[in-house]
Amino acid sequence: MKAKKLIGALFISGAVFGTFAAEGISAEDWALYQEGINPGEVFAEEVGGALFEKPMGPEGKSCASCHTKNGEVEERVATAAAYYPKYDPSCGKVISLEQRIQLCQKKYQGVKPFSLKSKENTALTTYLFYLAAGTPINVDISSPVAKEYYEYGRYVFTLKRGKRHLSCQVCHEFAVGKLLRMQWLKPLGKDPVMGAEGSRAADHWPAFRMTKNKVQTLQQRFIGCQKQAGQKPLPLGSKEMVALELYVKSLSNGVELKTPGLRR
Repeated sequence: MKAKKLIGALFISGAVFGTFAAEGISAEDWALYQEGINPGEVFAEEVGGALFEKPMGPEGKSCASCHTKNGEVEERVATAAAYYPKYDPSCGKVISLEQRIQLCQKKYQGVKPFSLKSKENTALTTYLFYLAAGTPINVDISSPVAKEYYEYGRYVFTLKRGKRHLSCQVCHEFAVGKLLRMQWLKPLGKDPVMGAEGSRAADHWPAFRMTKNKVQTLQQRFIGCQKQAGQKPLPLGSKEMVALELYVKSLSNGVELKTPGLRR
């Protein structure tokens, strides 16, 4: 396991930990916290890593059989997560890493792809992000299709909807610095006070959510935000959701991935 420890990276009082425990954290994960280990890394290695090695389909192909050399994952695959979402010529659209996994399963393994909501798809996605930790985020928005998705993502980011008439922009641009549900709101777009573009918002997703006792991808986190804002959640993998992810991740271009992260 990579030597990533929580100690020094996250400071939370015993009282708050107690609150998290009351909200459903398992005894196993609580033990990991006490040892200073991120359960998200264990999930990435033990679940995602096992799926990466698992033979599937009529020819018994695994991700590893295509993407390893001399026992090591090929660099282009080990760093791939830093470049998604990205334009895929075979699809004619921008796709997420989760969707790229589905394409590989269908085309090369000959199996029914794991659904975007499944634990298995999340595990494989998290494993690839785990391998890419330390790689600078570099989503490409230069192609015509990617530019269209970027602009659409910005539109989704600013669109007010739902019973509370909120948007991502309201919380993460206009209300930056305010406290909401024990968390300081941070800029995902342009910080109106500091003038800085974006934040490190995309560098730690997928992340282990302590209050949910599981790993969530960035799109899954968007769904949580949308529900809390009283909005109908956007479907995982929809053009709107992929565009929003592309926009938000582009704001963190150049920032090294610290995945999987650990969040409340």
